[in-house]
Amino acid sequence: MKPDTMRKIDAFFGPPICFALTMRRKLLEFIMPRKKGCLESVKRILFVKPAEMGSTILMYSMLKRARELWPNVEFHFLVFSENVAAVEMLNMVPRQNIHCLKTGNFKEFALDALSRLFELRAMKFDVAIDLEFFSRASAILTELSGARSTCGFYRFTMEGLYKGDFFSHPVQYNPHIHTAQTFYSMIEALKQPAGQIPLVKTTVPDVGELEPPKLITSDEEQAEVKKLISQTNPAAKNAKRLVIINANSSELVPLRRWPLENFIELGRRILAQFDCMVVLTGVASEREESEKVALALGPENVVNLVGKTTLRQLLVLYSLCELMITNDSGPSHFASLSDIAVVTLFGPETPALYGALGKNRIALSADLACSPCVSSYNHRATACNDNLCMKKLSVDKVFAACCNLLNK
Repeated sequence: MKPDTMRKIDAFFGPPICFALTMRRKLLEFIMPRKKGCLESVKRILFVKPAEMGSTILMYSMLKRARELWPNVEFHFLVFSENVAAVEMLNMVPRQNIHCLKTGNFKEFALDALSRLFELRAMKFDVAIDLEFFSRASAILTELSGARSTCGFYRFTMEGLYKGDFFSHPVQYNPHIHTAQTFYSMIEALKQPAGQIPLVKTTVPDVGELEPPKLITSDEEQAEVKKLISQTNPAAKNAKRLVIINANSSELVPLRRWPLENFIELGRRILAQFDCMVVLTGVASEREESEKVALALGPENVVNLVGKTTLRQLLVLYSLCELMITNDSGPSHFASLSDIAVVTLFGPETPALYGALGKNRIALSADLACSPCVSSYNHRATACNDNLCMKKLSVDKVFAACCNLLNK
């Protein structure tokens, strides 16, 4: 299903189902009340985060905090099948603990979700945590997981974005702290006394203190990616430096794309200034666009790996390159697993919430008054019809940031 279709289904079916589950929960509380307040012993946690591969990397500190509080806790994730690899990057969740949902169409999703719920309920989780900010589908799955306690975002006095009132540990979403801090606060919520409104009355670490996971690669993996590079362009063997241009962005927010002609001009300037070769990355559906970039920059200067790498190979590639320039998308977060420098271009969203973690990260934007216009409050579906916030981000500004990083 496409993101727009999923949003419409969530908006139409979600509210009445959430209301029905709220009434159900109120009745169940008389018969079998759930554990609220501070949870002393937690052996098994289910994290419900179906979508967005990039933001999965921002959960690493949250998992570390949970492991500090409950050293023997067992982590499980419920995700869309295409996001399994992102959870595996965390190196804290065994593959058998990652439960997948199919998303081919609504009927397939509904039947598969029902099947997964039967399996999950049999596991008797101590806690299920809904990590989607205002998705009703994830809230429904969390409530029906059968967990003894549940945690998720609740609107309290805010209008709109209704997703029911059935979490034992409701948390108020704070749009003024980084997403990694927000996830961290979900674990802190499980240790707070009952009756607090909003629930998380404690501090969270500074963004600079929140670490991303670190990628460990083997010599064999590096040799495999180097071979792929040289096979794609034999001239790459003589290149002193490799610079990645990732001109794509996910279908979730297509307005995040910087104009392709700007990427081409930026690539020309980098090739003229530095002894390097440009590596193009992206998914197979963007192959046609990448060919335009390669032709404009000169095929002899480009290694076009768009659609040619697995996600694991892409991560290894980052460890072999010095710099990546990318739209605000998953790769900027994946790159934080390595030491590659990254320049991320923002427009509809803000680095204050979604900036990549780690060192040598530069986030750039045009700072228009309308930006950011995409948030959890509009289900990341902006009314914008012309992304001037990206078009007005000049090549001069981006090139200066690249020079700053490469000259180091």
